[in-house]
Amino acid sequence: MDRLNFSILEIGFLPNKISTLLSNEFDDVEHIAKNLPKILANNQIKDEVLNLETEKDISNLSIDELERAMLLYSYIGHGYIWGGTSIEKVIPKNISKTWYKISQKLDRPPILSYASYALNNWKLQDVNKPFDLENIRILQNFLGGMDEDWFIMIHIAIEHEAKEILNNLKTYYLDQNEDQSYLENALVSIKKINQIMNRMPEKCDPFIYYNRVRPYIFGWKNNPATPNGVIYEDVEEYGGNPQLFRGETGAQSSIVPALDALLGVTHSNDPLKEYLDEMRLYMPKEHRNLLNDLDQWSENNRHKSIREDSSVVLSDEIIKEVHAFRNKHLEYARIYIYEQSLSNQNNSNVVGTGGTPFMKYLDKHLQETVSSND
Repeated sequence: MDRLNFSILEIGFLPNKISTLLSNEFDDVEHIAKNLPKILANNQIKDEVLNLETEKDISNLSIDELERAMLLYSYIGHGYIWGGTSIEKVIPKNISKTWYKISQKLDRPPILSYASYALNNWKLQDVNKPFDLENIRILQNFLGGMDEDWFIMIHIAIEHEAKEILNNLKTYYLDQNEDQSYLENALVSIKKINQIMNRMPEKCDPFIYYNRVRPYIFGWKNNPATPNGVIYEDVEEYGGNPQLFRGETGAQSSIVPALDALLGVTHSNDPLKEYLDEMRLYMPKEHRNLLNDLDQWSENNRHKSIREDSSVVLSDEIIKEVHAFRNKHLEYARIYIYEQSLSNQNNSNVVGTGGTPFMKYLDKHLQETVSSND
């Protein structure tokens, strides 16, 4: 098997380079994005969008610049759909044509995904200081505020730490290095990830999240507000037909599916697993390819990697921590969404932002996060 993609596990899923400003040709787009919180607060999004240049030349953009453009158009597009006095069902050509072209180059749908919302949406506050949760600055917001920032910052900090567990598990399992210190290091790392996850409530209030953050990251598939999808105006390839795309969700992060494959955690075939597999379409192409290769390796070769009883014990301890991570995610789903929905009907609690019955989905995968040795 071609294992070139496995090197990504050594550096994690955060990009090496993040563009923070596009060339002058994109000044009008950058202007709307920079002022998006005020534009949305004052219900000016439609007028602003309709003044955008209809189509941009993206032929000379580098990968990091394409990601920046994808981020800008995704935020503006979602702001247009969800940020007016009524829900829009047509994305005007001022956004749709360029957004579609960018999506084709990046090989993922023209909608806000985790790659734009988190992976490419930050920089260090102080580049002379090491990476730290408090040293992250979020580049783009919908409405802004500490709660929205902190929600994204937690995800970025988890992604940053995840390269440690992924690299150590790669060395032990894929590279077949029998030094068990790699498993011990992986266990330390997943515990750090859980510590970061536990900090979510510090600066992200459930009420604020439910009412100010969550409404803007919904997609238009399996969404009661857009039952037939959304039309991308003047995108010839869509033929005027409404499109159904999932919204941004943590299920589009590659960390957990990579850990599942490395640790031998499997999920039964049912609609919820199909949903999880579908989420890969929204990931950066190289991440998607990596996960597919990892799945193939796990199915064919992982059993050859378990050599000693002590390694089984350590592996089981790591899986228990992944289980704890999923358990915390389920707890947050209850606190931040389900409990908020009982007293507020502003946005749907039936499905998650990715368009899935999230409580059932999260609980199912929690129950399946067990050692294959049990």
